[in-house]
Amino acid sequence: MAARTAARFVQRRLLSSGGKVLSEEEKAAENVYIKKMEQDKLEKLARKGPSSGEQASSTTGSAASDVKATGGPTESASAGVSTDKNRNYAVLAGTIAALGGLGWYFLSKPKKSEEVVD
Repeated sequence: MAARTAARFVQRRLLSSGGKVLSEEEKAAENVYIKKMEQDKLEKLARKGPSSGEQASSTTGSAASDVKATGGPTESASAGVSTDKNRNYAVLAGTIAALGGLGWYFLSKPKKSEEVVD
């Protein structure tokens, strides 16, 4: 989330003005405009209603908060479970690639054999 915010900041400040340095009034006007546009987007989403993906995340979020409140043994198990199918595939692929790379690295080293010196 922080990386996304930083990227948005760099894009707005440096790239949107074409390299022009903005005055304080222009920066303030731009910030007001951006906040207004973001508010409009949020209002549109609120009018649409929660989609199935948002319902699932809010349900798991409330379940996770319920588990944290009770402090049961399943707290760590339910809090770390991802419902995003693509993210799960990416994590699995990354894990397999990392293990494959380590295996290749360790198995590709030449075997040291003892040489007999006469």
